[in-house]
Amino acid sequence: MEQNTSEIVEDRFSVAYLAAVMRDVLRQWYLIVVVALIAGMGVFVLKDMSYVPQYATSTTYVISTGGTSSSTFQNLNATRDLAGVFTEVLNSSLLQNKVMEQVGITRFDGTITASAVPETNLLTVQVTGSDPRTVFLVSKAIQEHHSIVSGQLLEGVILEVLKNPSVPVAPMNPLNLGHAMKKGVILAAAGMVALLGVISFLSDKVRSRTEADYKLRCRVLGELYHEKKYKTLREKLVRRKNSVLISNHTTSFVYTESINKLASRVGKRMRQGEKVLMVTSFLENEGKTTVAANLALSLAEKGKRVLLIDCDLRKPSCALALNQSAATMGVADILSGKANLKNTITQVGHSNLYLLSSRKGMHTAGDLVSNVAMKSILQATAEQFDYVIMDTPPMSLAPDAEYLAGLADASLLVVRQNRALAADLNDCVGILERSGSHMLGCVLNNVYGSGNFAPAYHYGAYGSYKRYGKSGYGSYGYGPKKSR
Repeated sequence: MEQNTSEIVEDRFSVAYLAAVMRDVLRQWYLIVVVALIAGMGVFVLKDMSYVPQYATSTTYVISTGGTSSSTFQNLNATRDLAGVFTEVLNSSLLQNKVMEQVGITRFDGTITASAVPETNLLTVQVTGSDPRTVFLVSKAIQEHHSIVSGQLLEGVILEVLKNPSVPVAPMNPLNLGHAMKKGVILAAAGMVALLGVISFLSDKVRSRTEADYKLRCRVLGELYHEKKYKTLREKLVRRKNSVLISNHTTSFVYTESINKLASRVGKRMRQGEKVLMVTSFLENEGKTTVAANLALSLAEKGKRVLLIDCDLRKPSCALALNQSAATMGVADILSGKANLKNTITQVGHSNLYLLSSRKGMHTAGDLVSNVAMKSILQATAEQFDYVIMDTPPMSLAPDAEYLAGLADASLLVVRQNRALAADLNDCVGILERSGSHMLGCVLNNVYGSGNFAPAYHYGAYGSYKRYGKSGYGSYGYGPKKSR
């Protein structure tokens, strides 16, 4: 147990694991963008509402001591001493009352400071406030009336005006809304990335073979690495995908070998007399259709007669996955008595693979699948073929898979990397085991290597065939409704 725990800890801080967390975060890019934009607009509004412009003007005085024999050293010392004393002068109630009386105000919310210019005998008095006219008038009033206080405190010191104040035309604190908004957007986006990263890191998802072995209550039969569907830039731009099939010459050797190994393990784990294999997943778009199609192709290449049945009547996609034309008659027609089994099974090319597909998604799929005729179809096909592989709906979206599991001899669960929670996957394993079918295990799908940091939502070895049954499960009573 301690060894397993140490392996999990080591795996969690591996490059591949952290890359999977980052892809999980990037998959929610729209949430990051929305939060960042809202934060940016919020900063923009708050900054604009709270902004108070500040205007400043200053008067420069030359300081000298009385008498013609005063030295430069004496003047510099007098200036340093005067800077502190003059601040007291400016804050005296006598001067303030006189200034406000002349300006015609009862209160001044600005600031008045005095400072010596280093290494000179110059003294600067700066007045700051929110109204440029008031700032100028206060500065002029100080210039005219400071002597009523400074004459008493600064005996023997002469102040001569070197530079008169002027009316400020621009605030000293200009409002830069663009900069503030960009800063808010960047900080909010960084905060969301960090938050989502922590949530993803601590979540109970399955991101690696080590985690799958540790968290799932079933055997892991293999890993299928991420395989691009868009083989060229042109295909990606026109959204024309290549099917991820081991029969396609553009499919990588690694992916093809992984499928062949999976097929061998499935064949070895199926018991004597078991022929009907159900391939399912917990969530939609985990790649069950692609896995089922390739598993059927691999077994057919080994000389076995294989039938692939598209039992996902709500959203059929096996024909599209195998690059076959949509069938005119399919499983639903057999179940409803409109067609017979012999006329609906088609051969895929000149291979040992045969297909029993469906035409389009339908609302009454649940009633048809639970029809006793479904059991008859499986019994009849099991007599004609070495393997019968059923591609079923996701277990979280429809009850069909749970019913079909009771008709299958064996079952295989497809788990896409970094998607479903381990607790939900274990619930699926429990359901499949209780159904009476032989639970072979699971396959970890769409696994990224440590050097592949591309976001997982662009493409991959998983099924998202939307041309058939493009309305999805929501339109048929399961999952959220989709607008038309």
